Amino acid sequence: MRHAMRILLIAALLATLSACAPPSDGRGATLGETAGPGTTEPVTHVIAGDDWGYPSPFAFYNRGPGYVTMSLLFDTLVWKDAEGYIPWLATDWTASDDGLAWTFALRDGVSWHDGTPLTAEDVAFSYTYMAARNDDGMLTWGYPLDRVAGATASEDGRTVTIRIAEPTAGLLLDLFGALPIIPRHIWEGVEDPVRKLDEEAVVGSGMFRLREYSREEGRYVFEANPVFFLGKASVDLLVYVRTTDPAVALLSGEVDEASFSGKAIASVEHLRETPGLQVLEGPSDWTLKLYMNTTREPLNVREVRQAIAYSVDRQDIVEKAQLGGAVVASTGILSPGTSWHHPDLPTYAHDPARARALLEEAGAAPFATTLVTTEQYVRDAELIRAYLEEIGIDATVRTADRATVDNLLNEGGFDLLITGHGGGANPDMDAPSPPAAWVSGEYAAVYAASRAAIDDAERREQVWRLQEIVAEELPVLALWHPQMWEVYRPGVARPLYTPGGIAGGIPLATNKLMFLPQ
Repeated sequence: MRHAMRILLIAALLATLSACAPPSDGRGATLGETAGPGTTEPVTHVIAGDDWGYPSPFAFYNRGPGYVTMSLLFDTLVWKDAEGYIPWLATDWTASDDGLAWTFALRDGVSWHDGTPLTAEDVAFSYTYMAARNDDGMLTWGYPLDRVAGATASEDGRTVTIRIAEPTAGLLLDLFGALPIIPRHIWEGVEDPVRKLDEEAVVGSGMFRLREYSREEGRYVFEANPVFFLGKASVDLLVYVRTTDPAVALLSGEVDEASFSGKAIASVEHLRETPGLQVLEGPSDWTLKLYMNTTREPLNVREVRQAIAYSVDRQDIVEKAQLGGAVVASTGILSPGTSWHHPDLPTYAHDPARARALLEEAGAAPFATTLVTTEQYVRDAELIRAYLEEIGIDATVRTADRATVDNLLNEGGFDLLITGHGGGANPDMDAPSPPAAWVSGEYAAVYAASRAAIDDAERREQVWRLQEIVAEELPVLALWHPQMWEVYRPGVARPLYTPGGIAGGIPLATNKLMFLPQ
C-alpha cells in the first residue's frame, strides 16, 4: 500500500512540474537530470504541512512554519546546529568590545538562484533595505532592525560591517541568524515588497528553489539547488502537503515526516511501534496562553485576572484536553527547559473559593464575557468556560480560523483569547501580550534594560523580573507547554531539534541542516 501511494504521489508531482516547468535559463539541471544513476525518479521527501503563505522574505505567514519554508530558499549570515552557532553565508565574525560593530567575513563562490553572484553589497543592502521596510511596517517577522544603524561592504568585497545603534543582547539568534539575505538586483527599487509575489520574489541563495506553491491546497514543492555552496541537498524534491490526519498519512506512505504535539501523544505511541518509522522527541519550547484584554472592564482589574487564574485547573486541562501530552506551563511563559526560566513564580493552583473571594474584593459582580480560539483548542476553551462558570463568570466560546484569531489578538478585538507560540527558550520577551491588550511602563523599562544587557548574568536578572511581572499582572495566563515529537521515515533526511530553536527560537525539528549532503 505504501509503495503504491509513493508511486502515485511521485507521478502526480512529475506531471504537475512538467506542466509548469519554466524554460531552461541556465540555473541548473532539470528534474530528470537530478535523479540518481540509471533512473529518472527523483529522490523525494514529503512532509505533512499546511499553507504558511508565499515564501518570500516579505510574504510568509508570521509563525514558525512560515519562516521555515522561507528559510529553505534564503540564507542568513549564521545558522544553528545542535551545538550552537555555525558559519553559513559568513565564515567568521567578530564584534567590537562595545558590541556596536559586527564584521562578517563572507563565503566565496555563492550565487543566487538566477546565477548572479552573491556579493557583500547584497548583504549590506539586505540590512539597510529591511531596516527601512521595518520602519514602514512591511515585515512579518520581529527582527530587531530598530537597532541597525547601518551596514557597509568592504572595498575588497570580502567582509560586511553592521553597525548597531546601542548594545543589544541576542543578536546572533534574533538578527544575524534570522534575517534573510536578499538580492539587491531584484529588490532595489521595489517600494512595496509585500505585494511582490512573482518568481523573482523567491530567488534566494538557499539549498532549494521553489517549483510550485498552492495556497488552496497548502502545497509547496521545492527542488534541490544543484550549485548550493555546501553541496546539493540529499533530496531532489522536498514537498509539503496538507493532510487531514498526519498519522494516517505516515502509515499509508503519503508523507515521510510529520510533527506531533500535545494530545497527539496517542498517535505517537502507535507510530512508535510501527516498523520503518522513527520518533524524535523534542523540547517543550512552545506555550499555549489565555490572553486577557486589560483594556476591557472588568479585566482591567488585576484581581479579576488573578481570580480567573485561580479558577482555571491547568493540570486538568493537560489531562483532559491534551491527554497528558503536555506539562503545566510556567506563569512566566518561558519554558522550564531553558536556563532563562524563573523557577519561583506564582503557580495559581486551582482554588475556586479564593477566586470568588478575589472577585468580591474587586467589586466585580458576576459578568459575561467571550472566549475566542481556533478549533484546535476548543476543548481547552470549553473546560475554561466551565471553570469560569463555577465562580460566576458566564463565558461564551467562539471559534475562528487561525488568521482571524491572530488578527483579533493583534488588534485587541477580544475579551479572552486562546492561542500559542514558540520561542519559549528565547529570553527576548518583548510582548507577552500585544500593546492593544496590555501596556505596562514597568515592563517596558525592564525589557529595555534586558535588551541592552550583553552580559548573560545581568540579562538573566532582568529576564527573571520580566517573568515576575507577567506572573503577577497576568495579561496572559500560560496554560501548558506541549510535549513535541517528529515522526519520520529514515533514509534521505534526518530531522533535528535545535537547542533554543532557530531564528528567534522556532522549536521545530525541520532545521534545513537535515537536508545537507550525507
